[in-house]
Amino acid sequence: MAKSLEDTAFYRYHRLLALNEVGGDPAAGALSIADFHARMQARLIETPGGLTATATHDTKRGEDARTRLLALSELAGEWARNVAEWRRLNAGLADAAGVTRAPSAAHEYMLYQALLGAWPLDGVDAAFVDRVIGYALKAAREGKQQTSWLAPDEAYESGLRQFIARLLDQHHSRGFLDAFSAFAQRAALIGALKSLTQVVLKMTMPGVPDIYQGTELWDFSFVDPDNRRPVDFRRAPAHWNRPARARTGAP
Repeated sequence: MAKSLEDTAFYRYHRLLALNEVGGDPAAGALSIADFHARMQARLIETPGGLTATATHDTKRGEDARTRLLALSELAGEWARNVAEWRRLNAGLADAAGVTRAPSAAHEYMLYQALLGAWPLDGVDAAFVDRVIGYALKAAREGKQQTSWLAPDEAYESGLRQFIARLLDQHHSRGFLDAFSAFAQRAALIGALKSLTQVVLKMTMPGVPDIYQGTELWDFSFVDPDNRRPVDFRRAPAHWNRPARARTGAP
């Protein structure tokens, strides 16, 4: 079930990647306030001790990356116009020499969403480019249409790597990067507000809130192995690094 749905279908269907989540429905619509309260009342009765998790080692992207993508529901028209323009700007970066264009149209659209969810507001660096390439290769192999884990298509994967490297290079894609960054800033603000709302709901709704490692801070991870990286304790709240004796008051 997991391999066919979450690790295959979810990598082929790119309507809104925030919904392509473990246990989720990628075709889901909105939930009314009344329906939400009804579900919470039922949960309070049926499973009051159930965990409320918004991130795990196996989620498809960080919880704050998802809220950024959910911002697209408020920017749908602008998003559609921008994607059409970005496709035009980046057409020359794709490898169309082989039998299959690299990236495929579906993978290109997936990449724009993935980039939006994880976009570093302080600028793109080499580490981010490597993360994007790793994510894109995994996604392409999981979808099993142009390449796969068991039968990797080296030509397609090479074209995919090259497309991303050029796409995120100021020398090749300054116009795209400037436009994308401006849009990402807007989506990030809406996403941040949604993230804060998500935290409040998780901490106050029926159930036991589960905080995955590192998500005390912003989490814009791609899928594993990106979301299984060690917690960066240099960025962690100061009390994390205090000795146990100082924290507990033990003698």
